[in-house]
Amino acid sequence: MKNNRGLTLIELMAVLVVLVIVGLLMSPVIFEQIKDYRQQMYDDQVSIIEDAARVWAVDHIDQLPNLIGKFYGVTIGELQEGGYLEPDFTNPITRKPFPTDSLVQIECIVSSETNYTYRYTYVNHNAE
Repeated sequence: MKNNRGLTLIELMAVLVVLVIVGLLMSPVIFEQIKDYRQQMYDDQVSIIEDAARVWAVDHIDQLPNLIGKFYGVTIGELQEGGYLEPDFTNPITRKPFPTDSLVQIECIVSSETNYTYRYTYVNHNAE
């Protein structure tokens, strides 16, 4: 009668090698999916910022330019102070808060109070 108490050391090492190979093959795919997910989250956050600027613009229509091609900028900090964005609004790529000095440009595209475009931009004022 054969004694089957468990796996031998060789069998355990073979299982471990197979698991490591599968892990090595799958990790680039997983990391790429995480990167794509973070980029999509970033794009969604930028859309939320632009939507907050739209709401801010409705409340501050008298401050907006009414000449075609003219810009007005509202900062993330102003949107947060006005309650248009959450105070802890973070960038999913860097995992840090969006800089409060970054702008949402509001551009007049038609000479009318209701036709503006909104574009989130960030200029690093500390870069040389």
